Amino acid sequence: MGVASQRIIAAIITAAIPVIISAQTSASSQTLRDRDPDLSGAKRLAAELQSANFHSGSWYLLSRLRIADAGYTETAYIPTSEQSGGVSLTIEAPQRLYYVPHKKTVFTAEVVPGYNVFSEAGNENRLDYLVRGDAHFLLNHLYLDVYTMRANQLRAHLEVNELAPTEDEETGLAGEFKYSSRTSLQFAGRYHEQRFPDDRFAPGETPLALLDRAERNARLSFVHKTFPLTSLFVAAEGSNYGFRFATYKDSARRYAGAGFLHDSGRTQFRVEAGPATLDFEDPTQQDFEGIVGSIRATRANGRWGYKGTLERDVAFAIVQDNNYYIVDAATAGVTYSATRRLHLRANVVGQQFDYDRPVAGDTRRDTITFSSVGFGYDLRKFGFGLDVGWYERDSTGEGDVDSGIRYVLHLSFTP
Repeated sequence: MGVASQRIIAAIITAAIPVIISAQTSASSQTLRDRDPDLSGAKRLAAELQSANFHSGSWYLLSRLRIADAGYTETAYIPTSEQSGGVSLTIEAPQRLYYVPHKKTVFTAEVVPGYNVFSEAGNENRLDYLVRGDAHFLLNHLYLDVYTMRANQLRAHLEVNELAPTEDEETGLAGEFKYSSRTSLQFAGRYHEQRFPDDRFAPGETPLALLDRAERNARLSFVHKTFPLTSLFVAAEGSNYGFRFATYKDSARRYAGAGFLHDSGRTQFRVEAGPATLDFEDPTQQDFEGIVGSIRATRANGRWGYKGTLERDVAFAIVQDNNYYIVDAATAGVTYSATRRLHLRANVVGQQFDYDRPVAGDTRRDTITFSSVGFGYDLRKFGFGLDVGWYERDSTGEGDVDSGIRYVLHLSFTP
């Protein structure tokens, strides 16, 4: 196993800030779900302001410190290498400042400095950062968020089992137009540039710079609260991709789908699916056409909590003779609140990458699984936890093959 495979354990966990909404009585909750005049963006901002650490006049500050060992995506983590007797940690200190000059206008500035620590001989520690600014407008029937973001962070690329700095620049807007208490139109548009610098932290043979690209994305969804606890929606997306070096990957993606969201308080269930296409401008390249979608479910039952997801999507590939691969992912987890502070948990995470064109005469399929048990303990301002489990990566092609016991440490501090 190469050095790149050993270092990928330090990928960053992007932890979402929890949204806290006050509980209502069962009768009034059903009425609110049936006819909710409030914009979801406005409710989210109000919840964040309530959880701010510091407040002075029109200024609010939300401050956090978190330490994590290995991560992948916002909702699931998969450690992806041996530690070889060393320790690798990612330390982040998200700081979000709010300025509220008017009840219908909120400005936010966010800075997320990060530091990657590697104890193995020969490794160099590395600074990360993310900066973002938003202007939120909360009108009677319209919520609008105009933002810009820049980041340089260490990220795991599971397709090639490597770790590399990734530079991102993004500008966009997102919002919601509330036509009535039951009907809303949600929209988003962005321009995003992503680059992989040549001075990669974990140098390997795979030229990740082939994935340097500029994206233009737009999504529009129409949501109707058809039943007291269930909303139906239809959605459409369009994206255009322009690659800096691999111009043969220049393409357009189109998607149209439908689904529903059920929320009964203790149970949330969301389903969305539809046909998608990825058409390459170069007629010699193979296009994609198929069904993509996701299913997400959570359930709270006394001390027990359950969650599960199923997802299918398509992503750009770098493996020989393939411009894309199909991603099938599944997660399942259960949590038990043993006490007010102690939480026990078990999780299973799995992914499968399928390629259409043969590599070295064989159709390639990569599979990754991580099954773990662990705990979390929360104090007033400090939380910690540990997960331990079995990790396995396999491939029918020439990809990395790996397996073994993995440990994941979680630490957080709220000033």
